[in-house]
Amino acid sequence: MTTPAPGQPGLDPDTDPRVAATVHLLRRRRGWAWTLGGSLVAFVAFVAILTSLWPNAAGAVAVISGFIIIPLLALAVVALTAVIADTVRLRRSEPSIRAQAASRTSYHPVAAYPLGAPVGHRTSYLLGWVALAMLPLVAVVILPDQINAFAYVAGEGKTVTFLPQSVFLDCGRLGCHYWTDGVLQTNPPVRASWPNRVPLYQPFSVRQPVWDGWAWSSLDLMNGVASGWVIAGGLVMDLATVFAGVGLVHLVRRRLERRREAASMIANAL
Repeated sequence: MTTPAPGQPGLDPDTDPRVAATVHLLRRRRGWAWTLGGSLVAFVAFVAILTSLWPNAAGAVAVISGFIIIPLLALAVVALTAVIADTVRLRRSEPSIRAQAASRTSYHPVAAYPLGAPVGHRTSYLLGWVALAMLPLVAVVILPDQINAFAYVAGEGKTVTFLPQSVFLDCGRLGCHYWTDGVLQTNPPVRASWPNRVPLYQPFSVRQPVWDGWAWSSLDLMNGVASGWVIAGGLVMDLATVFAGVGLVHLVRRRLERRREAASMIANAL
């Protein structure tokens, strides 16, 4: 009997190192693809919310934002480079080799098992989950503004006087926008920002936020437009965070199930 050449039909794929190498490339490309998607989703969501809802971010908020946005962008570039490189290497292999490798990975389709980390690609999947883990962080950062926006729409909070003291123009990816810094005349007085340009040193009534925000953030006052943007952006971020949380729960559950199955097989073999 004539032995088929490597990569030809009739050869056991397990005996052809080229098939194994192609399987490795397919799984690695899939892992980096999910890393790219996760990092881009987190990057776009964070930049959009930061620029539209927090145009006056400064101090600790700006530093934290930089430490989050820069690594996310770098991760997306690395993942995109890895996907392109693996795609080029896959196209150089023979069609029969790619077909056999694809058949060996078809039982873990991306649509059905997007969160399963194949052995040998834990790094790319781990980086993808690190990117998605930024979503809950952003949700926590904007939580005070989100609660104040809902409170404004619901008519909650006392009416207090705001004394505008300075105006500044903040420019971001979505254009330029005027903000007015001043003081809420409460007991004690509180520094705050009004999301518009108003005449200086002419006090007017505003709705007092029900949450003064985090210790490292500024206090943003709400009006009709600002509350709408905060509610819309916050709901998008909350939804993305829920999806990431559900995916993490499924991932942990599948890992535990595989460990129980392996332990059961070992016990039955003894």
